[in-house]
Amino acid sequence: MSNEDSAERSPSGGVSHLAALHHEVGARFGRLDQRYTPARRVLVEVLSAAARPLTVPELVALRPEVPQSSAYRNVTALMDVGVVRRVAGTDDHGRFELTEDLSGHHHHFACSQCGKVEDLQPSARLEHALAEAARVASEEQDFEITEHRFDFVGRCSDCRRRARQAPT
Repeated sequence: MSNEDSAERSPSGGVSHLAALHHEVGARFGRLDQRYTPARRVLVEVLSAAARPLTVPELVALRPEVPQSSAYRNVTALMDVGVVRRVAGTDDHGRFELTEDLSGHHHHFACSQCGKVEDLQPSARLEHALAEAARVASEEQDFEITEHRFDFVGRCSDCRRRARQAPT
């Protein structure tokens, strides 16, 4: 067993989440006769461990062995096979995360001041309210809704703290 294989096994001896994720991503590339390269694996690992969508410069800062130009090309390739999606923020920076089928359903908080985007894991209560809002919108506009994405825009705690500390 290689070091890579043992690192991807769970303590109970089963296949870890990361190993299953790599298997699925590799299969998606394989269906298109493309390679799941080491650089792509690194980006998937970083995005899998992140608690929020990341910009390409943030990905490179976390794993400097991946050159920025390569990171941009590989993020595009990961988007093309349905592994990564771009998350809209309140600024011009692209942020990226694993698609919901790989990472789980969630929503986002987007700071209108600094542009940071954070994950919001929805409660059952929030999902129920969003489903009802989607039902109403669907009826009112005669539109079939197949999924939803919801972002809350406001100011993050860091920006609110800086605003309170700023001299007036």
